[in-house]
Amino acid sequence: MAADTIVNYSAVDVYPLFLDCNNCDTSEKQNLCFEMELARRLQRAFEEQSIGSVEIQADTIKIDILVNTEGRISISEIHRPEGIASELVELDSLLYRSVAALPSVIQPALKRGIPVSSMYQLPVIVSTVE
Repeated sequence: MAADTIVNYSAVDVYPLFLDCNNCDTSEKQNLCFEMELARRLQRAFEEQSIGSVEIQADTIKIDILVNTEGRISISEIHRPEGIASELVELDSLLYRSVAALPSVIQPALKRGIPVSSMYQLPVIVSTVE
């Protein structure tokens, strides 16, 4: 008689990986490496681009990042306070360009050896540079 197996579909066995994170020995370290590497690469791409010289109070937007089953990274949704939306009209396109500057394909997350999509929410602090 076969025993039923309970599968937790809200968790993955292996997190998405940039090549730089391949050497991590635990899944927790892989996840942390992926999140830090994603933030670092987006910050670098974000800093290389600029938008109009509008003065705003420092605020935080949240970006829902999707890594699909093929390892492609895209923005699923952008959550921002209304004040930022009206003052920085170019912000969405800047975020999309920054994500487009990431590697075109990474290793996707795996569940039982099968590639699965995964979602991350990344906070981005927006402020003017003086």
